[in-house]
Amino acid sequence: MSFMYGLGDIVDEETFGDQQLIDSDQEDERRSSRDPDKLPFSIIWRDDIKSENVKIPCKNLLITIGATASAFAYTHLLCNFELELIGHATDAKEKPFDQVKTQQYATQQLDRIYKLNGSSGSLTPLVVIQINSNMKSDRLYPISDQIREKFTTESVYVIESLSTMDYVTTDGKLENESNMFIRYIKTSSQTEHLRIKPIEPPNTIRGISAALFTRFHQNNIPIVVFILYQRHSSVNSDALKLIQRVLDKTNISQYIQPTDKTNKQLLRLLSASSNMYS
Repeated sequence: MSFMYGLGDIVDEETFGDQQLIDSDQEDERRSSRDPDKLPFSIIWRDDIKSENVKIPCKNLLITIGATASAFAYTHLLCNFELELIGHATDAKEKPFDQVKTQQYATQQLDRIYKLNGSSGSLTPLVVIQINSNMKSDRLYPISDQIREKFTTESVYVIESLSTMDYVTTDGKLENESNMFIRYIKTSSQTEHLRIKPIEPPNTIRGISAALFTRFHQNNIPIVVFILYQRHSSVNSDALKLIQRVLDKTNISQYIQPTDKTNKQLLRLLSASSNMYS
């Protein structure tokens, strides 16, 4: 069972007893924001891979969350390589896949999944997932599970800005720093070696990144979550350089092609979509 722990250090059973313990399954149900008239939020896969038995092996999985990170993926990856659209996420299952494909490079609030073309053998070197939609509480784990179950990967990288961790609950309240949490699977009752830093910035993640971290971590798949702290909501060149420096230290650095032209293009793109989730 997964748990949410409150603020503070969790060191041993005695210390653990003083913490607030919440059953995350019950908490998800309480915070659920799904419209009962809509179908459950899900990823729509391309016809040839929609079977549950079809798994996609990939070396690296890059997940970009929000307009800042997703637009970066657009200008520095999608525009420079031949990537094929293999899925999109929506709560309207009847939406035609071809309709999404014609708009595949737009940064509207629709989640898209791409695979690098021309890979040798059966191992795809890179899969890019853009998550642009406003995440609500009932969407966190369904989309995380679908991503984990479809791909067998060696490494997972998640990039997002701090503001994308917030999500809306059923009563319209915004989940923010007043009730931060980190989730993980408690696999053993032996806690004498358990050491967790205080669950407060910058040692905490929440929302979709926390859900992704939990699902991949419990399956022993290396996952790194990079949080981009910005002084203000607008995107500037310093933020772009920061993303580039981060990715230069990863296995996907060879796919990042930054130029002055792409940076200017990205700034224009984000300026035009300033009303989006950033």
